[in-house]
Amino acid sequence: MRQALLIVDHGSRREGSNDLLRKVAGLMGEQFGLRIVHYAHMELGEPTIHQGFDACVADGAEEVIVHPYFLASGHHVAVGIPDLVRQAADRHPGITYRITQPLGVHPKIGEVILERIAESDGDGPMGATQSEREVSDEGKRAHGHTHRSDDSFRYCPRCGMTLKPRRLKLDGPELPACQSCSFIQYPDPKVAAGTLFTLDGGIVLVRRAISPAYGKWVFPGGFVDKGERVEAAAVRETKEEVNLDVEIDRLLNVYSYEDSGVVIVAYAARVIGGELAAKDEALDAQVFPPTRIPWEDLAFRSAHDAIKDYLALYPKPE
Repeated sequence: MRQALLIVDHGSRREGSNDLLRKVAGLMGEQFGLRIVHYAHMELGEPTIHQGFDACVADGAEEVIVHPYFLASGHHVAVGIPDLVRQAADRHPGITYRITQPLGVHPKIGEVILERIAESDGDGPMGATQSEREVSDEGKRAHGHTHRSDDSFRYCPRCGMTLKPRRLKLDGPELPACQSCSFIQYPDPKVAAGTLFTLDGGIVLVRRAISPAYGKWVFPGGFVDKGERVEAAAVRETKEEVNLDVEIDRLLNVYSYEDSGVVIVAYAARVIGGELAAKDEALDAQVFPPTRIPWEDLAFRSAHDAIKDYLALYPKPE
């Protein structure tokens, strides 16, 4: 069953507040690899819950999981949102939905609060005048804030103590480790899979409609779901992105880099059905002859390396 996540908050007349939820939805899609993520406001702004639910269904969702982006389970969470979601679902017979609990009291909330405390260390204490200045500079602070590119903890999720780098093996990397208990964080990579194949004398590439590398070209592919065979993920992502059915020919190569948290598995494949079209997360899909590969406009290093490897094996695409 293809699922979608719909994140819902109360909504505000202040545009900047509503834009926050858009960023949260984007984070869920980019950082955790969720394929269908939309957001909605219960009131005072668009998209509404009806519009958000419609967008999930339009993207192919068979089940919509609604998450109330609220701290507590008050009247809005207990009554308002369920009523509006039920009305939205009634317009789509056959589409199921469920509503999660709000953020509430969760161990991860404490971790976030501790991170916010650590981030404020260099700000210094604020008096009334400085507070007023910070409010007026909110937009500048939001754009200037630097987020970490990895998912590592700063504090132990078990006991709350600060994590410090520890080398467990003489020839191994330093890992975040708790100084109080036995917790050690092992930063596991994500696995992505994709296909390279020929169509009408060229290689099919897709122009990305999401960050990172928005507007850049890459071969069809995406993240592997838990419990999914890697080959099956490559075939599925190809269908979802460029509307082509492919059959795996052989493993092309596996690409990993010291500065990247993603392992990319690329397969050489052949087309067995479908018609080329830009679909999920794609601005465009085109066929590029070997002499017209947009080398300077490729999204990732793995795309560059995989295309070179493919052309070495199949120098004259048919």
